[in-house]
Amino acid sequence: MASAVPKSTHDDEKPVEREARLGRMRVFLNEGLADIAAGRFIEGEEADRWLEGEIAEAEDSAR
Repeated sequence: MASAVPKSTHDDEKPVEREARLGRMRVFLNEGLADIAAGRFIEGEEADRWLEGEIAEAEDSAR
C-alpha cells in the first residue's frame, strides 16, 4: 500500500541548505501575495500557459 505522505525530495538536505531554500520560498510567496493584493494576477488559459512555461523552465534548469 502506498503512503499517503509523499517522500520528501529534501531528505539529505543540510540545515543551512534547508533554511536557504525556505528563505527563497518565503520571498517568492511574499512577492506573489503582494501581486495578488495589488490586483496583479492572471486566470484561465493565460494562467495555464504561464504555469506550463514555468514548469518547462524549471525542468530545463534541473537538467
